[in-house]
Amino acid sequence: MPAVPARAALLALLVAGCTPGAQREPPAFPTARASDFRPAEVRQAVVLVRVVVGSTARLSERDRKELPALYESALLEALDARAILVRDVRSVEARGALPEPGTAAARAREVGVDHALLVSLRVEEDVVRVCEEARRPLQGQAIVWRQEARVLRAADGGERLRAEVTTADVEAECEGPRPSVQRRGVQATTTAAVERLVGKIFAR
Repeated sequence: MPAVPARAALLALLVAGCTPGAQREPPAFPTARASDFRPAEVRQAVVLVRVVVGSTARLSERDRKELPALYESALLEALDARAILVRDVRSVEARGALPEPGTAAARAREVGVDHALLVSLRVEEDVVRVCEEARRPLQGQAIVWRQEARVLRAADGGERLRAEVTTADVEAECEGPRPSVQRRGVQATTTAAVERLVGKIFAR
């Protein structure tokens, strides 16, 4: 039997998983923001990152091992592009928990910056829907990057903003009579996920 092209195979998977009336996994959640918070307030920060790769995520052992460093690098690059100086960055073991707000704020004060940024990423497999506006939306299994970020004020540990964003490793072209879908690699998905999160945090 001839091999099925990767894009066609993924499209077939999504079509096969399509269930009329099924609920869509929200791609992003509302951002909780303090009424007086302005993105420009964040000029320097300490960053604490926790990355968890779930057992359901179909990633190679190499990708599992390299993902924490890849994610941290993408996050720092995205912050640098927005002129945010990161004075300290720490990774938390997957089995651990991010520090309490008071502890994170104390670290920010210790290194002399105004905010602490706590970021948690969980990578796992889930059902996603794409091309919601098309005549026939597609649904199927994909690997999703679930991110949660909290911006804390160094002075008192007050939470200034909380944002959650979910990004799947599929990219869809929904224009035209037949939607097309392709699967992104780990690096491309990580970059896209980080850009969405940072963009949401620092949206004006």
